[in-house]
Amino acid sequence: MTKKILFFSFALLLVFSNAVFALNKPSSDSNIEELSYSFFLYYDNGQLYSDRDYEIKFDVLSEKFTPETINEGQLKFKGEILNFKNEIVKTFEFDPQKGDTSFKTGKITVKGPYIANGLRANFYDNNGVQALSVFVSAASICNDDGSCSAVAGENEKTCPSDCKKARTPIPTPAPIADTSFLGGGSDITLILIYVVGGAVVAGGAWFGWRWWKKRKEGAFILTVPSPSPTPPIPPSLESNIKQDDSSNQNPQ
Repeated sequence: MTKKILFFSFALLLVFSNAVFALNKPSSDSNIEELSYSFFLYYDNGQLYSDRDYEIKFDVLSEKFTPETINEGQLKFKGEILNFKNEIVKTFEFDPQKGDTSFKTGKITVKGPYIANGLRANFYDNNGVQALSVFVSAASICNDDGSCSAVAGENEKTCPSDCKKARTPIPTPAPIADTSFLGGGSDITLILIYVVGGAVVAGGAWFGWRWWKKRKEGAFILTVPSPSPTPPIPPSLESNIKQDDSSNQNPQ
């Protein structure tokens, strides 16, 4: 009978232990902004330790993290959540005494903001000295390895560093003909000036050419030499000519 009681007691203890040590890992469709960490720690006269009664020193709660208000005179401890790249992603402050200065030693629960690619949480005491680290990678959906694993729950929402959203290529616009010469404003004014100016120059050149041509033709007519007058016939030759004429008129 005693053995049976011990067996059932051990079984109940085992079930209870599994319930206490179970970790609530978020699913891939969880709203990351609505989750928070719950750390199981132990406070002892200004010192901070992890609670030895818990195999897993933290859990994930389905509640949005609310920053704790630290009033003047309270202890101000700090926590920070780092990702797999050892980058500090979130920080938070807390008072292990919760404003009760008579509390000197005992178990405490500290809440912090959840991140999908969390690696560890570092805790610092009131003097800024690091007290301990708690690894939280067991509850992480994203591991920042550059590969998108849907099986692990990684997607564009839970793990944007590994599952980059496909970008829709921007369509290349058709080339637009350069019509700046037809544009308005100063461009068209300049073009009109060139056109009108060219027409004036061309017209002036044509009229100048016509004037020059006519003038050249007039000068040619004026300079044509007149025929030379017939020189007078000497008297001796004139008498001979008359004799010849008379002989031609009276043949023998």
